[in-house]
Amino acid sequence: MAFSGKELMTTNYMIQCPRHHCNNLPPGIVTGFEWKDYCPKSFRLIQELENIDNDDYMMVVCSDETIKQVTSTMRPGNMFLFSNDSRFAIKTLRKSELKVLLEMLPSYYSHIKRFRSTILNKLYGAHVVKPAGGTKVYFVVVANIFKSDLLMHRCYDLKGSLQGRKVEKMQYREKTLHKESDLDFLFYLEPLVRQRILK
Repeated sequence: MAFSGKELMTTNYMIQCPRHHCNNLPPGIVTGFEWKDYCPKSFRLIQELENIDNDDYMMVVCSDETIKQVTSTMRPGNMFLFSNDSRFAIKTLRKSELKVLLEMLPSYYSHIKRFRSTILNKLYGAHVVKPAGGTKVYFVVVANIFKSDLLMHRCYDLKGSLQGRKVEKMQYREKTLHKESDLDFLFYLEPLVRQRILK
């Protein structure tokens, strides 16, 4: 089924959970918040492509523990965490970053639908939550690419920009994790893997 960019972007969904509806919850539970889903139709289509049940997804992402962790951040765009079941990664964003992501969403959906073997990470949802008396926190939910039965020897954070990606000299200290910042780092891939990535 094909959808236009306008159809994919329309209709955000918002709920309120007022404090007086939560009087019987134990201490420490989030007891009042506003929640907004951005482009739920788009993200539900992406979830369906990946066999993610939306009700199950919402139970995990809207859990009390997740909301408490997401809203505890002091600076926007500064938190990265995993869901309790380790299936999803959650990243807080600035509002401006979320706006850019949503502008790219129709093209992103078309790409992952057409190229099912894409190495782009899967975006499952974009949300904002505002606890009672707190500030809005924007965040996205993506597939946890670290969840694997395979033994992982090295992990690289690949960037989509060349800006600031070249260093003259790296300082190495024991027990310190470093990013490979030089642009001359090469990966050797099996021909079939290379073909699928560059397809």
